[in-house]
This record gives sequence, C-alpha cells and structure tokens, in this order.
Amino acid sequence: MKRSELFFTSIKIPVDIAMIVAAFIVAYWLRTSFEFIPVVYVDPLRVYLKFVLVTLPIWFIVFVFAGLYTTRDIRRLEEFGKIFVASSAAVAIVMAWIFLTRTMFFSRLIIIYVWFIAIIFVTFGRALILAIQRLLYAFGVGVHRVIVLAGNSSSQFIVSEIRKNSSLGYRLVKIIDESGIERLGKIFERNPADEVIIADTHLPQSKVSEVLEFCRANRIGFKMTPDIFLVRSSHVDIQTLAGVPIMEFKRTPLDGWGRIIKRSMDLLFASILIIIFSPLMFLIAMLIKLTSRGPILFRQERVGLEKPFTFYKFRSMHENAEIEHEKYIKKYGNMFKLEHDPRVTPLGRILRKTSLDELPQFFNVLRGNMSLIGPRPPMPEEVEKYTNWQKRRLGVKPGITGLWQVSGRSGVSFDEWVRLDAYYIENWSLWLDFQIFLKTIWVVIRGKGAY
Repeated sequence: MKRSELFFTSIKIPVDIAMIVAAFIVAYWLRTSFEFIPVVYVDPLRVYLKFVLVTLPIWFIVFVFAGLYTTRDIRRLEEFGKIFVASSAAVAIVMAWIFLTRTMFFSRLIIIYVWFIAIIFVTFGRALILAIQRLLYAFGVGVHRVIVLAGNSSSQFIVSEIRKNSSLGYRLVKIIDESGIERLGKIFERNPADEVIIADTHLPQSKVSEVLEFCRANRIGFKMTPDIFLVRSSHVDIQTLAGVPIMEFKRTPLDGWGRIIKRSMDLLFASILIIIFSPLMFLIAMLIKLTSRGPILFRQERVGLEKPFTFYKFRSMHENAEIEHEKYIKKYGNMFKLEHDPRVTPLGRILRKTSLDELPQFFNVLRGNMSLIGPRPPMPEEVEKYTNWQKRRLGVKPGITGLWQVSGRSGVSFDEWVRLDAYYIENWSLWLDFQIFLKTIWVVIRGKGAY
C-alpha cells in the first residue's frame, strides 16, 4: 500500500470527527435560531460542547466497527451506506445513553438534527478527501503503476478504462500477452510496476500461477479478472455426503423469499414512479404523435423469465423500423446498439439520450413481466443465437436497468454483458439493487453510452 493511500486512510479519522462536531454545532444553531418547536431552556454552548466531546468516542467506535476505516477500496455507494448505518447507530446509542443516565439535555429534537446533518457532513468530508486524492492522481501522486496481461475482448475493455479514466489511480506502464510471461522479469526491470493485472480470462491456470509467484517474489500487487467458471461458481455451498465434500452450485438468492421481497419492492416503487412521471409521459406521448407517423408506444415481443411478453417503450424509431432488425443482427451481432442508427427519429435521439423512452416499462413491472433491476430482456431471434452459457441470463426476470447499464451501457461487449448479468444473478441483494438504482440515476444524467 502506498504512503499516500495510508495518509488518506488515516486522515479520514480527524475529518470525520471534525464533521461530527460541525454537525452538532449546526444542529445547536438550528434549534436555537429557528423555533419550529418552542424551546423552554437552552444550555450555553460551552456546556453543550462538553457533552459533544464526551459522545465523540461513541461515534468513533461505531465508525470503526462499521468498517469506515478499512484500508481496502470502498465504492462510494457502499461507503455512503456504511455512513448512514453507522450514523444511525451512533445517534441511537447517544439517545439511549441520555435516556438511561437521565442526562439533562435541553432538547431531544437536536439529536434528530444531528443524525441528518452528520450523514451529510461526513459524506461531504469523505467526498472532499476523495476529490483531493484524485486531483493528485493527475500529477502522478499516489498512482499505481500497472502491467496488464491482456488477450481477449474483456481485457481490452479494462485497458481502455485505465487509459481514459485517471480517477481510478492507475497508470499503464506495459501491456503484455501470454508470450510475455517468460520475460516478465526483464519487462519488470525496464518498466517498474506496483501491480500486475491479469485481464485475459482464457489464460491457463499454470500461467496464472507463474505470474502470481513472480508477484509474490517481487512484493508487488496481483489482480485478475475471473474466468467464466469462477463467475458461475461464485455462489457455492459445500456440504458432505458420506464424508465426501460436495459442492452445490446455488442458482440465485432470488429463489424463495428473495423473489417475494424483490416483487414487493418492484410493485411499490413502480407505482410511485408512474405517479411521479405521469405528466412527463403524457407530454412525451403528445410530442411523438406530433413529430412522426406511427403509434406512440413501441410494442415488441421479448423473452422473459418463464414465457415471452409484450415489451413497451416510447417509439423512438420511424414506423416499421423493426423489420430491418434481423439484417442488422447479421451485420453487427447480438444485442447491438448503433451510435448513429438511421432508423431513429430526431425526437427519438433525445428520448434515448435521456432514457425517457424507457418510462412505459414501469407498466411492464406492474404486470409482473419485468423487474426494475435485472438483465435486459432480449428478443426471441437473439435468444436463438445464445449458447447454453449465455442462456443463463434468462434465469431471472429481466429489468429496466442493471449492471450492464451502470458499467458502460452501449460500450460494453456482449460477452462482458453476460458476465455482468451472471454476477448479478448469483449475488443479488437489496443492497446491490439500491446501488444499481443510484448509479443508474448518475449514468442517465451523464447520458454516456446512451443512443
């Protein structure tokens, strides 16, 4: 781990403490300056700050147990979830302490203020630290120099991401293929690196072991992308039968109660989103009718979990454009999306760029054909070309959005698309759905990869 990473990890502690103290001060100011509920007595700020200092160890201990000071990389959404949970737990403990010790405290309402403000302030403090860290990446401070072992289409996607996204904190020093493993020592001498990333999912196990041993011997980091088998087997339960270990490959957590919970969430949030977006949907329908010939809604047969269903979108193409789809599949392959598709109308380009053409799919969710989050629903002619492995993405209800959309959208290859869907199916959780939902909002706002 680099010194800069250790610094930024350790600096989180004083920044968090400063943000929590600031949250208490702002909460005190709000409670004493705006009397939404009349205040009978107000302790002096000096006495109040003594109480704050006494409670700080509670916050720190809770934050430690919540994993907010781990040295491993944490995604922003995961970090926000930990901050939310940890702040809520700390506030609950402080309130319980006030109640049990009968501590004289002039306002219980101020604790509610602290809860809300602390979540915002701590999240802001963490975002500020990350922004400074990424700014330093641009000057080469703290970046990880990496050698990437590439070979297939998935590896090219990783190489491209490292090159164009400096905020990842990587600097590509060398790209090699399988033949370069034998010369890895000389390559490393000429191109000093902090990590080796194996991005070739088809590399033989013996070669992977050779690279791993080289990294261990030279005390450098080692990372690799899993092959298809590892993605398949990421949800494994080991049991014994007659004393012999047996691996059971679990299909998905969405079986049983998971399916019930996900369906309940779909019904609740689809209903809310339909109510919120109904005025906008009416406006879009009028614009489509006024600007081009054809129906307002685009209806198409798609393959679902158990049977085909009628899929709804706002029409973004010229009338009868789907007739040419088979020809485009032969030319561009399965699940293609063209950046400059001649079949798309001018209004349709706007709808696609903003993803507003997807709004009618909320009704698919209500009908039970789709879920808010899941693999994209393919057409029957696309499924006919699937291999057995690719058909695995049909094992759950299709979704309006999913890992594919927040991981590059139209820039993701079909093989990578299937891998993302396989990961989602085997690792589903409400927390994963929540992360995808929040990331989708950001992706839609950016409009990247949408056409």
